[in-house]
Amino acid sequence: MTNETTAIPDAAAILRPRSDLRNVLAMALPAVITTSSRAAMDVIDYVMVAQLPTHDAQAAILPAQVVMWSYIVFGLGVVTMVNTFAAQALGRGDRRETAAYAWQGIYVAAFFGLLATVVVAFVPGAVAWIGHEPGVQQNEIAYMRIALLTAGPTLIAEGLGWFFIGIHRPTIPMWIALEAIVVNFVVALVLIFGFFGIKPMGIAGAAWGTMAAVCYRSVRLGASFLAPSVHSVFGTRHTWRPSAARLIKLLRVGIPCGTQLTSEVVVWAIFVNLLIGRKFGTDHLIATNAAWQYMRVAFMPTIGVGRALSALVGKSIGERNHLRARRETRIAAALTIAYIGMLSLVYTIWGEELIRLLTHNDGVARIGRGIMICTAVFQLFDAVSITYTSSLRGAGDTFVPSVFFIVSHWLIIIGGGWWIATTFPQLGSLGPWIAAALLIGVTAVFLWWRWHGGAWMRIDLFGDRAQRYGDQAPAEEFAHL
Repeated sequence: MTNETTAIPDAAAILRPRSDLRNVLAMALPAVITTSSRAAMDVIDYVMVAQLPTHDAQAAILPAQVVMWSYIVFGLGVVTMVNTFAAQALGRGDRRETAAYAWQGIYVAAFFGLLATVVVAFVPGAVAWIGHEPGVQQNEIAYMRIALLTAGPTLIAEGLGWFFIGIHRPTIPMWIALEAIVVNFVVALVLIFGFFGIKPMGIAGAAWGTMAAVCYRSVRLGASFLAPSVHSVFGTRHTWRPSAARLIKLLRVGIPCGTQLTSEVVVWAIFVNLLIGRKFGTDHLIATNAAWQYMRVAFMPTIGVGRALSALVGKSIGERNHLRARRETRIAAALTIAYIGMLSLVYTIWGEELIRLLTHNDGVARIGRGIMICTAVFQLFDAVSITYTSSLRGAGDTFVPSVFFIVSHWLIIIGGGWWIATTFPQLGSLGPWIAAALLIGVTAVFLWWRWHGGAWMRIDLFGDRAQRYGDQAPAEEFAHL
């Protein structure tokens, strides 16, 4: 009898990691496709724009996209937390709460969409201040005036996508994201080069392609959100009313995340436009643009795994299963490190050849070779950073990591990058890239330490732990971890 009872836990201990691996993969694969869809659109646009007669548009598209995201990402950081609330509510059994938080995300998205119509007026001044060559500036303005107006539909689509992943239905946004890629490709192709009697629009056609795709995606996700099959389980048609209490909770954890993302994008905008573009010229800017396309191939799927991990960790925390949250995080870390490790090897060996696929300029290819080696190094640390950031967001731990991100990015990338570029100008644009690699390594170590410190286990997003679980001391719950 004793042998039988001891055998059961042993078998369960063996099966649990396998079950967790299946759960992570089932969530991660659709989330990777969904998250990579916007990056795929940008890469497709870049490849098409690179075929235009002059290099001005090719040099302009990444700086213009970075400035655009500098505006959008604050709202993105807030609606991102719809995933955490939806996943934890699902784990708690409060299904209507999942939809209620999705609606608050929609209202946040609508606000940022309306505000974008005002921000567009500042585009020419911002581009002139950045100070690229006149032809590059023209293309940046043409792209940004349209792309900024994608803020509203982009954030609505992202918030609803996070909702579906939070409730563990990741295939719904996945299929819609794939459809949106097709819409973007067709519209951008027709408008960039001019088919069917339409006058060629150049880089502006790429921006209109993105607009068409994100509008399509937001409408399709909205229809799925209100569909009878989803409404019958989550009450999506009955939870539309604005709620000050829910909105405050969403903003409390979302604003640090949004501030962090805004700071990151502004830092990278300064990095690309000033430390690279203004200081070292158009060839270095094109090399950075080309390398950035390959970086997206690496980090966007990793972000997709992180997106799924936030939902898994959130649901586990909602069920008060912190051990499972830890196991899920370990599995996700192993998957992302293995994937990035493979790509880093490819980038190290064939970096110059990959850059040559996107440019016929020998000087740009030689510059890009060094950048690709830097990319190969820091992306391994980036896999660790994204994994633990996602786990912490799933727990609602956003304030301390956000403060660290903001301070370290400005000190190391801007301060350190400027110092290297000024002190060792012979390194060219590789100098600021070395600073970027150092930043990612430091960030990875900090986030690993933050997760294993366990402060996230004491966070109570909904503010009713004592009411739901009685007077059980947290120490009893966490002591065995």
